[in-house]
Amino acid sequence: MEAAFLVLIGGALFAQSWNHLGLFAEGRGMGIVVGGLGLVSLIALVMDPMLIQGAATEANVLSNMTIMKGLILIWAVFVVAMAAQSYLDLEERAVGFFAGFVTIVSVISLVYFVTEMTDGYGGDGPWLTMAAATLILAINAGIVFFHQAIPFQAIRLVAGWFLLVGGSALGVLGLLVATTIVEL
Repeated sequence: MEAAFLVLIGGALFAQSWNHLGLFAEGRGMGIVVGGLGLVSLIALVMDPMLIQGAATEANVLSNMTIMKGLILIWAVFVVAMAAQSYLDLEERAVGFFAGFVTIVSVISLVYFVTEMTDGYGGDGPWLTMAAATLILAINAGIVFFHQAIPFQAIRLVAGWFLLVGGSALGVLGLLVATTIVEL
């Protein structure tokens, strides 16, 4: 679940970065790719988790799963909204203000995973991976918020580079989890 989400959302952020960097004449092609990756990332909701494990009746495991699935859902909606904005050439501010909400959810997830998973939850690998992933997600959503909601055009390239590097880092983290280099 975590690996598929990180790879697919990382790919979507990587593709979106090229639009922010100004390398597309128009955003329709990028909108199709990002929207497709966002929709496909929803498949992670029905997959078995790789880092969040335990008996499904335990309260902490259910809480961890709920936070992770909520994060997957909010980011999938956000990526599809970014894609629709690019494809239909809509105004950027609505997606920018939604990015503020996504930032808050990502920061709450970061704090939750750091506080819950550090207490002997299978070593340092799982909590460091989840902390790094949610930190990258929060930073990227925050940069998009400041670029699009409050139109600071001066940070357009900064947003593009953060999305490019952050998307790549998420993809690498997802691949580390998928290949079981990071495991419980």
